[in-house]
Amino acid sequence: MTVLHVEDQPVIREVVRCALEPSGFTVLSVEGVGAAKLALAERDDVTSALLDIRLRDGNGLDLYDWIGIHRPALTPRVAFVTGSADAEALEPLAAIGCPVLTKPFEIDDLRRLVAEWETVADAGER
Repeated sequence: MTVLHVEDQPVIREVVRCALEPSGFTVLSVEGVGAAKLALAERDDVTSALLDIRLRDGNGLDLYDWIGIHRPALTPRVAFVTGSADAEALEPLAAIGCPVLTKPFEIDDLRRLVAEWETVADAGER
């Protein structure tokens, strides 16, 4: 299972990679929206996505909308990461219904989320 991780902070990209790869997941880390769109256009092995909300070249919500148009089968396995814990920032995320990890997040929560996606993928939902 390949997880697209869109995050502009290199240290967080590295933490996610180090947390998931030993469990057998492939992590495709990119820095922003443009790189994420390119990766999704070029690769068909991406089965899930972990999107930061605030990125230097856009935001995760707009990227989620793009995924819904260009890779709709991916939307059930998208989660957001945010450093903003206030209600105003979280309200649009709640409306979408995707899981949200608030920075700093627990590694166990990340692993549990990705394992749930793997279970869904193994059950044949695409």
